[in-house]
Amino acid sequence: MATHRKAAGDLDLALLRTFLTLVSSGSLGKTAASIDKTQSAVSQQMLRLEKIVGQKLFNRGRDGITLTHHGELLETYSKRAVELHDEMLARFRAESAGREVTLGVSNAVALAGLTPAMQRLQAFHPDIELRVVMAAPAKLDTMLTGGDPHLAISEPSFMRRTPIATWGVPLHWAAQKDSTIDQSKAMPLVLFEGPCSWQDEMLNSLRSGGREWRVTFASSSLDAILAATKSGLGIAAVPAEVIRRSKLVSLKSASLPPAPTIEFGLYQATALPKRAHTLLEMIQTSAFKQTQKTQTNREVGLSTPS
Repeated sequence: MATHRKAAGDLDLALLRTFLTLVSSGSLGKTAASIDKTQSAVSQQMLRLEKIVGQKLFNRGRDGITLTHHGELLETYSKRAVELHDEMLARFRAESAGREVTLGVSNAVALAGLTPAMQRLQAFHPDIELRVVMAAPAKLDTMLTGGDPHLAISEPSFMRRTPIATWGVPLHWAAQKDSTIDQSKAMPLVLFEGPCSWQDEMLNSLRSGGREWRVTFASSSLDAILAATKSGLGIAAVPAEVIRRSKLVSLKSASLPPAPTIEFGLYQATALPKRAHTLLEMIQTSAFKQTQKTQTNREVGLSTPS
């Protein structure tokens, strides 16, 4: 009856890399320093490698470490294995990077109403990998010059470049159910954190109307702002769609000035790869629908600068 010797284990690529480093340096000490391990750990790795291949790989003498015949053979195979491994990863990672589309956004873009566009991209174009990067508008301007992100959405008042399209999202005052405004007290506000031109407009309107306010909560996260508003910490200015979805109530009070409209701009890098055009078209379509759905008495529409 034929018998089979139990395998000592598969070759670990990390062992082969350490082996090649040792061959190149000729010293356990130099190898250990190069791969940030102890000499004892390197020695144990090489003993394990010898056990796996079932052959002696090294001769140790006064002049250091030299390779046996099997060691020289393993060196040839190891170089081929490591090179093939690295080539394979580089190929797949390059193809993956080639499918990636990067979208840069500012904090306020959570209010832009573009979630459906992002969901459609993922559902109908699974071959495109969407990466969203959040940054301040000034930084987005600089990043676009370098080509990453491919597209960006931000408030035009903070951007130096001209948008390829703009649209407006009207906001409404929102609060938890059964909320009332005490006219004798400063109005509690839940605000977006960071510079916001529309919030400056909102606060100026309150100031002009003689209304006092105090900031009870501030965050760059829309979810956090909605949670704070639902818990009764204060009132916030958000789109009507967000009010309905979050089960808040819209406040209509003669003592409150109209909530502002946020203007958003769509920007693109100088060289836009073909794969990014799909996202570009979806954002433009979603922005147009958002404008049509939330249009108020004042005209707010998708426009392309001349």
